[in-house]
Amino acid sequence: MADHPFISFIVPVYNEELNIAHMLHNLHGVLAQYPQWNSEVIVVEDGSRDGTRQVICQEIKKYPQTQLILHEENKGYTASLKDGIQKSRGRYLMYIGADEEFDSTELPQFMDILIKDEADVVLGVRWQRNAYTLFRFFLSMVYIFFLNYIFKLRVNDYNWSQIWSRKLFERIELKSKSLFVLPEIIIKAYDLKLKVKEVPSNHRGRRAGKSSLNMKIMGLAVWEALSFWQHRNSSRYQPDETAHQPFLTPRASDSNPAVSHSSFQ
Repeated sequence: MADHPFISFIVPVYNEELNIAHMLHNLHGVLAQYPQWNSEVIVVEDGSRDGTRQVICQEIKKYPQTQLILHEENKGYTASLKDGIQKSRGRYLMYIGADEEFDSTELPQFMDILIKDEADVVLGVRWQRNAYTLFRFFLSMVYIFFLNYIFKLRVNDYNWSQIWSRKLFERIELKSKSLFVLPEIIIKAYDLKLKVKEVPSNHRGRRAGKSSLNMKIMGLAVWEALSFWQHRNSSRYQPDETAHQPFLTPRASDSNPAVSHSSFQ
């Protein structure tokens, strides 16, 4: 059991010098209350240009169950998420943002679903987005409506904290290089007929700093969504891609260093 965590928490980080220490403190504070989760935390520092790396290197000394992946240059959110997924060892994997917008005290309601084996994928849904500007709220709602329309789904939130069963990544190959990566995971989970469940979650806004989201990033996500939609409607699309190289490759050993320098592309 100790060699195979029940859940791996994956935290991509870029330019969060003012948030990451508080985020890790809150996350590990919750994990300390639930040792039965047998969890691991994987932080992916994505070549930040501020003092984020120095803060993380200091903070993880307090948390021995934290692994750190260092990118010497910025590779982007999606590459960081994929690196964290590939490094993980848990039966389940959860993505958590480093910006403190997600409240870690909500984790028990996510975990309860897994412990009861009620779902393979758990999606957090931000029913209130009080910290959003009106323009960002409008963009978010349009994006959700657009994805649901073209993919014929009824998902209420595509880009918030999520938990995925490891078996999902053993059957799919992630192609996205943009923010569309989270919707890609969800859509393929539905296509594989896995159990997906949504839980309400509080969006509390940033404590410091600002989001790096812009129209260029959103435009690339929309472009990839349309490309995937076209592929999904073709005869070439197979939901189960185990015939290809699996996204999660077997490891020779479960002994992972606390700090590693990523070479994933």
